[in-house]
Amino acid sequence: MSTKKMSYVVALEKVLAGEAVEGEVRERLEALKASQIKRNTHKTGVPTKAQKERAELAEKVFEAMEPERVYTSAELAVIIPELAELHEGKGASAQKVTAIMKSLGERIVSEKDKGKAVYHIA
Repeated sequence: MSTKKMSYVVALEKVLAGEAVEGEVRERLEALKASQIKRNTHKTGVPTKAQKERAELAEKVFEAMEPERVYTSAELAVIIPELAELHEGKGASAQKVTAIMKSLGERIVSEKDKGKAVYHIA
């Protein structure tokens, strides 16, 4: 018997070589399966806590936006109360605003104006 540490690679090699799946090999492969399931939970349709918070924030931003007005990320981060409260009152980062606006999908139009992203209601 080998003194080689049972890793995922070793376990998979044994299975692919047609060896029986039992003992250490089975335990290692079950651990691999569990880690993959945990890693891929976002694909199950169950939103994470951060996704739920971003969805709630996105709805508040959408409700606060005025039709026909064009906003930059910096403007949204300051004038929308929910975004302005983030980061100890300094406002949301441009990345945070972009993620929130993307989550609104087709309800918001994103365009480039002089190298800056601008948003308005579709």
